[in-house]
Amino acid sequence: MLKLLKYEWKACARTCLPLYGVLILMSLISRILYVIPKNASLDFMLPAISSMLYMGVMMAAFVVTAVILIQRFYKNLLGSEGYLMFTLPVTVSQHLLSKTIIAVVMIGLSGLSALISIFIFADRMILSMDEVWQAFTGLSTLLPHSGQEFLFELELLVLAVLGIAGMALFIYMCIALGHLASRHRLLMSIVWYVVLSTALQVLLLMVMMGAGNAVPEPFVDLMKVWWSGITPMGAAHLMLRFCCVFTLLSDAVYFLVTRWILVHKLNLE
Repeated sequence: MLKLLKYEWKACARTCLPLYGVLILMSLISRILYVIPKNASLDFMLPAISSMLYMGVMMAAFVVTAVILIQRFYKNLLGSEGYLMFTLPVTVSQHLLSKTIIAVVMIGLSGLSALISIFIFADRMILSMDEVWQAFTGLSTLLPHSGQEFLFELELLVLAVLGIAGMALFIYMCIALGHLASRHRLLMSIVWYVVLSTALQVLLLMVMMGAGNAVPEPFVDLMKVWWSGITPMGAAHLMLRFCCVFTLLSDAVYFLVTRWILVHKLNLE
């Protein structure tokens, strides 16, 4: 498993990490061009060009990261490299876990590099990080310095990791489902992604809209009494934990469906 992670990390990092470095460098160059004295005729041209290049590099960082992760999964497990990968003394679950872990790491690094570049571009590195975190968590007004603050931040981190893993696993599942087709497998993967993502959104909306009518009235009254005794911070913890459990179950479904296809329906021809 560790060798799989090392191999996958090297394959992704050799392209993505330099791109993240270029993104941070472009934000620094753009910031410098905005603050240094300029000729009147070039007051807006150079900063505007550098800003456009900076935004282009940021978009490229996200797109390239997604393309590499998808390409690694498709070629490694469903393409010509699959003949070699499935002869290794590792299970299908380990293959999926290694790719999901590296996907979480690379997507996290791409988001972190984008955030750092924005702070550099805004020239408010330390202050902005503190303000963004407080605005994101809302802990400055809800909770004084205590152990609950760390717990809240930990729950947010777990939810973020599970959410990113779910994004990767959902894409892997759609690619695996598209691979079941005899022709146009890449196109069918895209079709599966559009159909399933749309169906999940509609299903979630229907559940949210119909939940109030489906729950018995005595149970609703009991929930109101129980909910009235919960503090705002307790309600936030409860909501985060519910989201973590729901996301974890979704991740498990995506993982098991993909694993079943790779074990029982794999066709590398």
